[in-house]
Parts: sequence; C-alpha cells; structure tokens
Amino acid sequence: MFNRKWLLGWVSTLLLAAPISAFAFDDLDHTTGREEINYLQNHNILSGVTDTEFQPDAALTTAQGVAALVKGLNLNIDNMRFIKAPKASDYYTSVDDQAWYSTDMIIAHLNGLQLESDVDASSTMTRGQFATLLWQGVEQVDPDIHESGGSTGALQGQSITIHDANHLSSAEQQILEQVIDSGIASLDEKNNFRPNDPITRAEAAVMLYNALELTGQTEEK
Repeated sequence: MFNRKWLLGWVSTLLLAAPISAFAFDDLDHTTGREEINYLQNHNILSGVTDTEFQPDAALTTAQGVAALVKGLNLNIDNMRFIKAPKASDYYTSVDDQAWYSTDMIIAHLNGLQLESDVDASSTMTRGQFATLLWQGVEQVDPDIHESGGSTGALQGQSITIHDANHLSSAEQQILEQVIDSGIASLDEKNNFRPNDPITRAEAAVMLYNALELTGQTEEK
C-alpha cells in the first residue's frame, strides 16, 4: 500500500484529516449546508480549522480541494502495481514530492482527475474546477452512472442551460451540465453557476456530500 504522508501542515491548513474534535462547529448557524458539513465531519471526511470553527466562507486551495476529493470519494491506488513507487514529480512540474498533499495529487492523477501538469497547488480553486474534478471522481467511483442515473436516480440526461458558461469548452460545459442535472450543485435564479468564482469550504462540502449521496456512499458509511 502506498503510505500517506501525515504532516503538521495537514492539520493547520487543510479542511480535512482526522477530526480535531467531535463537537459541533459554532460558526455554521447561518450557513447553507450545515447538515452536510456536520455529516462529513462525523464521518471523518472533513474537519474544522479549529475545534469550534469550520470557516465555511473561506476559499479552498487546489491542494485542499484535491485532498478533499480523494478523501471523500475514497480514491486510492491500493490495487495498482508499480515498477517503482510513484512520485508527484512524475506527473507535475511544480508539486514538491515532500509536500503534505503530494500523495493526494498522485492518487488524483492515477484516478483520472485531470489536473494540469503545471498546476499550482497553492492557487485558489474555482467552483468550475472543483465541480469538474468532482465529476471525474464520480465517474471513477460509479462507471455506470450515465446508464443508472446514480444511486438516487437523479442523473436524467436533461438539457441544462448555464448562462455564464459560454467561455468554457464544450467538454467543460457538458461536465457542469451533468453536475447540475445530477443534483450535485445548482444554478442561481439567473441560471448562473459562477464557474470562475473561488469555491468556499461550505460549497465544496455540499457538493461533495451530494456526490457521495449520488454514488450511494452515504448509505455505506
């Protein structure tokens, strides 16, 4: 098995890891997604910045977002065999092999999450980027999702119009349409997704929870 590096920075900078505390966060009173966040915390998928703070409106970095997807979707390389142990630098030009997130970046790549080779792991992740990588992860977890509609049957193949996605490639638009159609995320009252906006910790938690529900993983936990 490929061992995960647990470094101090994991706890201090990331939204997930072994939970800091079993207590409820006290900064979620007015947060959309409070129940989803608490579920993910209770199942050791997400944790707070401190014992009592989740900081739902804070933005995610790419490293944090990728780590959340790998942890939440239980992506792994346990059944893969290698001539030599893979390193982050085998796939990325700017990811330190000793970084706390390096193993997650490796796992993401080998599970079909399409990150650029020159990705800056410290950069802020956008809503569009997170949704795209999340959907790629969903397809790994449930390869038959397009036929089955997922555990909830939510994916219906409906035509979705996203008004602010014109600048995206057709492939990116298609993925966002599937994310919306499946119920992982939703559009605002003007049918906008805001793909270029930074994704917040709360938004990421809700999307991740919905993806787990879609793939039947909430029933298993």
